[in-house]
Parts: sequence; C-alpha cells; structure tokens
Amino acid sequence: MHGLLPILLLCSSLLATTANADPTAESCQSNTNYTRGSAFQANLDALLSSLPATAAAAPTGFAMNTTGTSPDQAVYGLAQCRADVIDTSRCRTCLDGTAQDVAAGKCAGQKKAVLVYDNCLLRLSDERFFGAVDMSRVVYLYKNQNATQPEQFTPRLGALMSNLAKKAALESPRMFAVDSAAVTPFVNIYGMAQCTRDLTADDCNRCLVNAVSSIPNCCSGMKGGQLIYASCSIRFEVEPFYNIQAAEAAMSPAPFPGGGFDNGSDHSGPGSDGESIHNATPPISYLP
Repeated sequence: MHGLLPILLLCSSLLATTANADPTAESCQSNTNYTRGSAFQANLDALLSSLPATAAAAPTGFAMNTTGTSPDQAVYGLAQCRADVIDTSRCRTCLDGTAQDVAAGKCAGQKKAVLVYDNCLLRLSDERFFGAVDMSRVVYLYKNQNATQPEQFTPRLGALMSNLAKKAALESPRMFAVDSAAVTPFVNIYGMAQCTRDLTADDCNRCLVNAVSSIPNCCSGMKGGQLIYASCSIRFEVEPFYNIQAAEAAMSPAPFPGGGFDNGSDHSGPGSDGESIHNATPPISYLP
C-alpha cells in the first residue's frame, strides 16, 4: 500500500504494537526513489541502525538525526514513542520493529516514509522536515459501532478533544495529553492528542485543531476513532487505552533552563526549508 490516503486497515480493536505488527498507518511516497547499493541506502541503513536506540534511551523517548551531507544522499529521521510508554524496552521494541519493517522492504526504494504504530512512530525523508507541519496526508479510522446517546456523546467528545488539543500543544512539555469525560454514569470517553516534538507549540496546536475539526468527517457518532497526520494525531475510545499514571507524569510541566518547557526536542525551531501545510480529503477506514 503506497500513500497514506488509500490505506485501508480493518481491525477488531486498537492493539498494542509489537515488533512484527502492521503499522496503524503508513505513507510511502513513490515520487522519490533510491537504488539498492547507493550511498542513500547506506545512509538510510546507518540511520535505521542507530535512531531507534537513541530515541528509546532518551528520557523523553524522542530523537532526530541526519546521516550524510550531500544533498542527494542525506537521510533525515525522527523517532518517537508515545509519551505514556515509559518502559524503555517497550519503546525500543516498537521502534526496532519500525526499522526492521523498512529494512525488510516496507516502502522499498522510497526516499520518504512515515510509519505510525500504536506506541511509536518513525519518519524518514531525503528532505529536511524538522519543525515543519505536515498535514498533507491523513488516515481516518473509526470503530464500526454507534455511540450510545449520540445527542450527549457528540458534544462531550468535541469539548474533550478540543481541550486535549490545547493541553497537548500549549501546556504539556511532551506535546501529549489524555483525559476522559463522562457521557452517562456508565459511559466515558477517553481521549488522547499528541504531536511530534519537533514542532513549535503554535504549529502543534494548528495541527491538532485541524484534526479535531475533522472528527465529523471521520467518526461522528462512533464509539472510537483516530485521525493520524505525519505531525500529529488524535484518538478517542469508550474504553481506557493509555497508561494513566505515566500519561499524567508526561503531562506534568517540567522546568527547562532559560524558561518555558522542555518538549524533548534538540531542534530549536522550524527547518530552514520552511513550513508546508496542506489539507487532504481522505477515504474512511473503519474498525469493526
């Protein structure tokens, strides 16, 4: 499957990622290719062998790196574990799985790839993308089950996810937020919002606000759903799917030398190639 837009993923539930699990979403852009045995592949292999370990070992589970210096040979990579995945070995297993998938032929020959799993993501490119918002491709996933009492569920979902977008972008040091909202005494909505940590707070907020505003196009009236961009994602379920203790710790403000908060990024601002923002209208996938 090439491209994030046409991806169709049918699952019975949103499961934890293992090294051999299929990605929740993938983007393999076919307009830029490399040849086997080229300097680009050597740089790609070097990046894949080091970036997962670097990210997993980092306190924030996040890392960016570049291998190669020639414009047509350099490879840029970003690896990130979900902020509530605090077990280093679990983070490493997920990221190693993404690297193994690429090495085994997923997105074979393509110079750009985004692999998003339940617990982590890996992004690769021949162009510098650090700090640039990417909403050009999106996956919609939803559970094929109607929410009970939609007249109450829908407005509470909207309020919850809007609040999470603000918290993740503007209040959380790791650009990650979770929370829940009661629909009835017996039904809760559990939500999550997150951005890749190379973004500025304003760009993260813009990406998440765009995702939240697209919920009616994706999964309105459904019990669960996800909207996944390369730069951010949101998710909601009627059952808990995150580690609440770890999530609360990840959302706690952490003082950073010089003021502000540390989002775990070693990148100080948008990339020199500027910001590229595009919106797309995707088909809808569903989770039965």
